[in-house]
Amino acid sequence: MRPDGPEIMTGLLFGFWTMRIGVPHLILACLMAVLIAGPAGAQAIAPHGAGLPGKAHISDVVAGTTLVQQRDPVGSFFKKLFGGFTRKTPPARKAAPTTRSTSRSGSGPVLLQRKQQPKVARKAEDAKRVVVFGDFFAAGLEKGLHEAFLASSSVIVEGLNSASSGLVRDDHYNWPAAMAGRLLDPANPTDIAVIMIGGNDRQALRDENGEHAPRSERWRELYAARIDQVIKVFTDKNVPLYFVSLPPVASGQMSRDYAYINEILRERAYRYGVEFVDIWNSFVDEAGNYTATGPDVNGEIRQLRAQDGLNFTQSGNRKLAHFIAREIRRDFGREGGLFLALPGGPTGPQPFLPSDNQIRTGVGEVVALTGARGGSGTSLAGGPDPTPKAPRDSAYFQVILEGETPETAPGRADDFSWPRQSTTLSRAVPPKPEAETPEGEQPGEGEQPAG
Repeated sequence: MRPDGPEIMTGLLFGFWTMRIGVPHLILACLMAVLIAGPAGAQAIAPHGAGLPGKAHISDVVAGTTLVQQRDPVGSFFKKLFGGFTRKTPPARKAAPTTRSTSRSGSGPVLLQRKQQPKVARKAEDAKRVVVFGDFFAAGLEKGLHEAFLASSSVIVEGLNSASSGLVRDDHYNWPAAMAGRLLDPANPTDIAVIMIGGNDRQALRDENGEHAPRSERWRELYAARIDQVIKVFTDKNVPLYFVSLPPVASGQMSRDYAYINEILRERAYRYGVEFVDIWNSFVDEAGNYTATGPDVNGEIRQLRAQDGLNFTQSGNRKLAHFIAREIRRDFGREGGLFLALPGGPTGPQPFLPSDNQIRTGVGEVVALTGARGGSGTSLAGGPDPTPKAPRDSAYFQVILEGETPETAPGRADDFSWPRQSTTLSRAVPPKPEAETPEGEQPGEGEQPAG
């Protein structure tokens, strides 16, 4: 049953009549109009609930309510008059999704954003080959160097590595023989050699006198001799060599052993004049301790070490390779430019040449003063004279190269003997003044010969 015209008009006339009595009766008029028209409108929902005694479908109730509101002009009028306006809420902005991961080391969130793939350059026919030798650390370094020189057309990165090898167990893998065989292979030339080895060398060494524990004095001598044997393989062939230090690891004892091996590597590399790249401080925190996270080559905090606390992640290998690639570019060229001709003797790298982009456009660039270096310390870049060797009996050779302690003199600052020895200082004797000679008279004139 729908409300008809007379019922609505009756409610309106009654409301206006009560308004003449006074404003307070306005509320009463509104209530009367709703009571008159309301029950009739509510009956419009009843036919939709047929078949379900005492109940109605929710969809029917909603539809019926909407229909009543549309057919109830009085209710719609008062609704608009006393609160039919609603405030629209602006739609919330959708935040850009950010992927974060919390590392187990507790150093904060680590960004895992997808990075852009670098451009892959087509390698030139005369591209130089950088070969990485070593153990499982070298395998990761090879991947990082390959990515570092991916956009360079003049560098090809290759590798010869054995994950479980080292310099201690030459019966398992003989590295000097393997390196010498690679250098003699004409089909696979080696223009630059990079060595990262020692991760598996925390083992005893044997000689004719038996077995020697790691970090003992005899062990150090035997291990240094094996490093010298490896270095001579490349220096005899005039192949530039870069020795890379071992990194810190999660295990404290293993890190101390790696630091001990790094001391030997640095000493032997300095002795033979090869480049030693120390990457230890690049993978520690502010306190000098091991950390699994840190800034990558782009400065973003990422996971650099694997969960085992030993190996590197992809970002870690890329950061590791950054320091070696920087030394190679500094010595032999610039990123994206010509890879300069390697030395045929002891003269060192050649002077800096313009890059491919400079040759194409004719526009130069600012060259850093710390760029290409000369190969010797006594001549300019490309000079013919090698660095002279220090005499074996000189203090420089005995103290700096051999590590010997000079003998102390009594009374000197480095004399710590006790009880102190008495020292007698020689008294300075002033020189005797020479006899004055009269002007115009030569020495010896005026003396009469003895007669």
